[in-house]
Amino acid sequence: MSPASDFAAFYEKELKELLLPLEVQRKQIKKWGVYGFILLGLAIVFFIIGTTSQLPAAIIIAIVVFVAAIIVLILFANRLKKFTGIFKTQIVSRIIAFINPSLRYSPERFIAEADYKKSGLYLNSPDRYKGDDYVEGTHDKTFFCFSELHTEEKISSGKDSRWETIFKGMFIIADFNKNFSGRTYVWSENKPQLNFLNKLFTSFASGLEKVKLESSDFEKRFIVYSNDQVEARYILTPSFMERLVRLQQMTSADASISFVHTNIHIAIPMKHELFEPSVFRMNDFSRLEQFRSTIQIVYEIIDELKLNDRLWTKE
Repeated sequence: MSPASDFAAFYEKELKELLLPLEVQRKQIKKWGVYGFILLGLAIVFFIIGTTSQLPAAIIIAIVVFVAAIIVLILFANRLKKFTGIFKTQIVSRIIAFINPSLRYSPERFIAEADYKKSGLYLNSPDRYKGDDYVEGTHDKTFFCFSELHTEEKISSGKDSRWETIFKGMFIIADFNKNFSGRTYVWSENKPQLNFLNKLFTSFASGLEKVKLESSDFEKRFIVYSNDQVEARYILTPSFMERLVRLQQMTSADASISFVHTNIHIAIPMKHELFEPSVFRMNDFSRLEQFRSTIQIVYEIIDELKLNDRLWTKE
């Protein structure tokens, strides 16, 4: 992986010039968005005036302006989508190649839903599953892949319904170089997935028991369940628990981890999008450095957890 100090030079040499025509496009698209939201605001104002003052003309104007706002915002969304695709092809793909030319990047792909479910990290089955920015490759001896995911479930209450986020962030899968005989889950203490009811009524919880470990610092942050107590303690050695604590500190998020089959699955909640360009502000060096540091997190996780050391062997 190329050092961070080289990225500034790479930005000046290659990316800065490529960003110039994209910046012109961004400003044009931004205008469509601003005009759309202004029209929407005016429609609301005219509607309020019309309803409170009982002026039919104001309501008609509100309807006309509202339709115009919707048309402008649809055009804005279409242009933004096209701009995002061009930006990822020209800029994000080059950043990823700079980090490691062997990495494979697919802007529209994402971690398969079957692999997400296989991780067992979230018990609620998603009714809406989407993502993008899939990256896969090998760091030294360890194969890994990750993407942005946003999973949601539909909550219905009588005639009303709403969408509730299950997970939104970066989802990572990496080879652990061991065939696990059991299932071990490390959930953030702030967001445990198992409670009294789903322990009783879900087949997923069958055989899972809380694992008592000797690290008080670790147990303040995480709660561990496994259907193989011996294997769980075999995986979660004192040094490995220390590394998971540092992982949580490094990502500043309530990360969840599972050890299933031959893989380690890591879910890191994030509020921001992985590699989406901004349309309302300039995509400058600091913005692109954020993209680079996001990928670096995956490399640091593999190094921090010492996955390349091959401490275990596949049976």
